[in-house]
Amino acid sequence: MQKNSNFSHKIYKNDPLLFKSYIGMEVNILTEDGTTISGIVYTVDPVSESVVLLQGCQQNNLKIIFGHAIKNIEVCSTKLYELPELFTNAPTNILQTTLEERKNAVINLLQKNRFPVREQNHILTIENVLSIKPPYEPADCICINNSIILGRIQDLLTSV
Repeated sequence: MQKNSNFSHKIYKNDPLLFKSYIGMEVNILTEDGTTISGIVYTVDPVSESVVLLQGCQQNNLKIIFGHAIKNIEVCSTKLYELPELFTNAPTNILQTTLEERKNAVINLLQKNRFPVREQNHILTIENVLSIKPPYEPADCICINNSIILGRIQDLLTSV
C-alpha cells in the first residue's frame, strides 16, 4: 500500500495569523450563494474557518458564517473596533447579610452531608480539592481534579 505524501488537510494550509488579523475589523463576507454579510469579526475558528460577526448599531447581534459557505473575506477599513465581553456572568448585587446567611446555610448543608468544610477569606474549601466563592452558587464551585465531587457539591448547592 503506497502512501500519498502530497495529501495534506486544509487546516495545515491555513494562515492562522491572517485569521487573527480579522478580529476586531469590519469586514464584508461574500458567501458561495452570492450574499454579502457585513459586520465586525468577533472570532474565527481556524479549523472550520467559520467566522462570528457582531452586527447592529450596539453590536449586540451575533451571526455565524460557516467556513464552507465563505467565498471571500474583504476588510472594509483598518480601524480596529473594541470588542465587548459577551459571555460574562451577570453581576450579582447581594446584601452582605443575605450573603452571610447563604454562606452559613451552605456550610451547614455541607457539614450535614459530612463534607469537611473550612472558610478562609470568605472562600469555602473542602479538603483543598474544591473551593466555593461568594455568592456560593453552584456556578461558583471550582474543582480541577475531581468532576464527581464537583457534581455532587453543585447538586447539593441547588437545594440551598
